[in-house]
Amino acid sequence: MRQRLLRALDDDSTRITLLHAPSGYGKTTLLRMWAESGRHTGRLLWVTFSTATTTRNSVWEQIARAALREGLLTSLEYDDLVTLINSDDFEKRDLVVAMRSEVPFTIILDGYERLGDLVPIVDQDLLRGAESVPNMRVIIAARGRTTLDQSRLQLQGRVRVVTNIDLEFTEAEVAAFFELVVGQTHIATPAEVYEATGGYAIAVRAAILELSRSGPRAFHWRENALNSTNLSGQLPNAELARFARITSVVPYFDASLARMLVPDLDPDAAIEMLEADGFGRHISFTRSSKAFQYVTALREALHEELRADSPAEYRRAASLAAAWLSANGDPEGALELALEVDDFDLASRICARLLLTVVEAYTTDRYVSRLQHLPQDVLVAYPVLAFVLGLARLANPVLRSGAKPLLQIAAGMRIPSDLSVARRCEYLCFKVFALRTLGRYLESAELAREALGLAAAQSRVGASPTLSPVFTRGAALSLFLVGDMTGAHAALEGTFVVPQSNSSRNLSFWDAAGYKAIDGDMPASEAMLAQVEDGAWMTTSSRGHLGTFGHIAKSYGYLERGEWMQAQAALEDIERFTVTSDLWPYLQEPVMLARLAQGEALAEARRVEEMLEGPLAASGVGESLGLFRVKSLLVVLWLAAGRPARARKLLEGYAVDDFRTLPARSLLALVDGDTDQSMQWVSRSLDFVTTPRMRMAMHLIGAAGALRDGDRDVARSMVGLAAGLSLQYGLVSPLLMLPDRDRNALAELSRESGGADDIAMFDSLDVVTNFQEVSAMPQFTERERVVVHALARHTSPTRIAEELFVSPNTVKTQLRSAYKKLGVHTRPEALRRAESLGLLRDRNGE
Repeated sequence: MRQRLLRALDDDSTRITLLHAPSGYGKTTLLRMWAESGRHTGRLLWVTFSTATTTRNSVWEQIARAALREGLLTSLEYDDLVTLINSDDFEKRDLVVAMRSEVPFTIILDGYERLGDLVPIVDQDLLRGAESVPNMRVIIAARGRTTLDQSRLQLQGRVRVVTNIDLEFTEAEVAAFFELVVGQTHIATPAEVYEATGGYAIAVRAAILELSRSGPRAFHWRENALNSTNLSGQLPNAELARFARITSVVPYFDASLARMLVPDLDPDAAIEMLEADGFGRHISFTRSSKAFQYVTALREALHEELRADSPAEYRRAASLAAAWLSANGDPEGALELALEVDDFDLASRICARLLLTVVEAYTTDRYVSRLQHLPQDVLVAYPVLAFVLGLARLANPVLRSGAKPLLQIAAGMRIPSDLSVARRCEYLCFKVFALRTLGRYLESAELAREALGLAAAQSRVGASPTLSPVFTRGAALSLFLVGDMTGAHAALEGTFVVPQSNSSRNLSFWDAAGYKAIDGDMPASEAMLAQVEDGAWMTTSSRGHLGTFGHIAKSYGYLERGEWMQAQAALEDIERFTVTSDLWPYLQEPVMLARLAQGEALAEARRVEEMLEGPLAASGVGESLGLFRVKSLLVVLWLAAGRPARARKLLEGYAVDDFRTLPARSLLALVDGDTDQSMQWVSRSLDFVTTPRMRMAMHLIGAAGALRDGDRDVARSMVGLAAGLSLQYGLVSPLLMLPDRDRNALAELSRESGGADDIAMFDSLDVVTNFQEVSAMPQFTERERVVVHALARHTSPTRIAEELFVSPNTVKTQLRSAYKKLGVHTRPEALRRAESLGLLRDRNGE
C-alpha cells in the first residue's frame, strides 16, 4: 500500500533517515509497518522518547537498554556502557563508537521532538556515529525542529529527509487502503475520501475505519475523520476504551501489568484487538517477551483523559505502573511516575535502586529537577529522597550550598529494625556517604565498619553478597579517610570476588592504586594500575571524581621518577571536579611536592592557603586526616619559602602532644636550629607513623638532626633506614622535606662512608628547592628592596631610575648587590628567586 515509502526506508545508502512532519502524518505507523515486515538488516533497536528524557545521558541509556533487549550487548557490556555514559567526561568523548558491533543494527528513534533542547546535541552524536560506526543506521521520527534537516547534510548524502509532503497518502494509496479495509460500499468512494482528507494520514485512517463499520456511524465518516482530537472515540467499544485509558499511564506495558491495572478484562484479547485495529504495536521488551506500545498520538490523548477525568484511578494506575517500570529496568521512568502521583514510599524505594545501579546518581545534578519541589516534611519523612536531592545539589556548584541540610536529614535517618540484612546494609551506606560528605568522618567510618561486618557475616553463612561494589568502595573510602588503611584495603579486596562489570572492577583497582601511592608503596600501586583493562568501558579515563584515586596514583608515579611537570599535569583537570569533595586534600599533595621540587614553594603555599580559606564545601573543611596532611605539607612549603612564622601559625590550635603534628614540629625545630627538640619529636613520631612515605621522611629529618649535632653514626644509621625504604618502595619525594643544606650534607656523608643504596638515594634527586632557613635569608638594604620591587615592573635600569628619581648608575650598583645576595646573574633568575622568597609582595601584606 505504501511501498514507495517502505522502499525509501529500505535504502540504507544514507546512514541517517529523518521522517520530519507534524503529528498525524503516520510517521510511527510507517516505521511500524517497515519494522514488522522484517525489511531491516540485522538487529532493530526501537526507542520512543518521553518528556522525562531531559539529559543527553538518559537518551543514550535508553538506546543502551534497547541494545540489551535485542541481544546486541551482554549484561556486563551494558553495565560498562552505562558507566561510560554516566562518566564525567561524557561530553568530551565520542560515545557512539561504543556501539560498534559485528552485527549490523538500526536504531529507530521515535518522538524525537520530545528531547527539546537536547535535539541539536543528540543530532551531533548521531552524525558522528554515522561516520564512526560502519554497521549502524539511524531512522528518526520527529515533528519538531532538528539540525538534521539542513540542505547541506542532504546534499552531502549524510541525511535523507522524508517530509510531510512525502508522507501524505496519494490518491492511489488511499484507493488501495480503501480496498483493503472497506471493500465495497455505497456510502463513499476512495476519491471522496482523498478529496476530504487531502491525504493527511491520520484523517485517511480515521475515515476508512469509520467506513469499515456498519450502522449510522459510517454515514458520519467525514466529520469523525476530521476530528483528529477525538482519537479515543475511534476505539471499537467503551470497555476497550477504558482498558486503553488506564493502560496509557505507562509508555509501554505487558500482559502482567495490564492484568494488575484492569483485572476484569482479558489483557491478551484486549491487546490483540488494539493491535489488529492499528492502535499500537508490540515491541521488544526482553529477549524472550514483548510489550505493547500505543500509537503516540493516541496514547497522549488517552493519558490526558485519564488524568483529567479520573484522578484517583490515575494515581492507582501510576503507582502500579511505576513499581512495574522499576522492576523491569527503567528506574528513572518509574521515579517520574511515582513522584507525579505523590507515592513517596515507592519513590524512595526507586531512589534506593537508583543509588545501587546508576553511578550518575552520585556525580551529577540530574535529579534536582525531579525532586527539588518536594516539601520539607516529605523529605524528612523519606530521607532517601533527601539524600538523592542532596547529592544532586552537591554536584552543582550553584546549588551546593543547599546540599548540607538535605544530607543532614539523610545522616540522621532511622533504620527500621525489621529490615532485611541487605536493605539494612544499603541504608547504612547511605548514612556513611552523608556523614562523610558532612565532614563527620569518624561516625562515617564506624557505620562503614558495621555495614562491612554485616556483609561479611552474610558471606560466612553462604548468603549472597549484601553490598554492591559501589557501596563497598564507598565504605573503604570512609575507612581510608580516618587512616584505617588495613580496613580500606581489605574492603577493596572484597570487591574483586563478586560479579561486576569491567569498569567497576577497574574503579576498584584505581582506588587501591591511589591508596597505596598515598601511603608510599609504589610497587603495589603500580601493580594495581597494571590490572586495569584499558579497553573496558570505565569512568576512570575521565577527568572526574570517580577516577580521582587512579589519577593520584599516576601523579605519584611521575613524582617518584622526578618528572615534576608530568606529576602536575596528571591532576590539572581533576581539581575542578573535586575541590569541594573529600578527596580534595589528596589531590594537593603530589602537586605541592612537585612545585616544591621546582623551587616554587612560596607560590604554591599561597595557592593552597587561599583555597583553604576559600568557600570549600563542608566536606572540604571538616578536620579529615587528608586536610591535616595538606596543612602539614603546607608547613614544609612555608619553611621552604623562608616563612617560619607562617608555618608555626598552621600548628596553632593543636596540642603539642598531638601525634599528628609531630612530623611537622620536628622539621620546624630542625629549621630553627633546635636539634635536641627535633630529635625528640622524630623519635616520638616513629612510634605513630606507619606508612613508608612518612617513615622515610622522619628517618631523613632524624638523620639531619643527628648530623647537625655531630653524631655521624646515628645519622648514617638513619640514612640507611631511609635508603632501605626508598629502595623497597620506589620513593624519592621524601627527600624534598629536607633543607638543601641538610640534604647535601647527608649526601656527602653517604659518599664518604655510606653504602651504595644510600648514595643512590641521594643521587636520585637532583634539585635545588630553595629550602631556606631564617639565617640564610638575604639581608637587603631598604634601597635594594625598593629596586628589586621595581625590577618586577621594568626591564631596564633606566626606567627604574626614572621611577625612583635616581641615576641609572645608582640603580645598576644596587642591582648588582641584590643579584649577588640572591645568588643569580640575570633579571629572570632574580625575579624567580625574589618571588620564591616573597620579596616581590607588598611589604604591608606580610
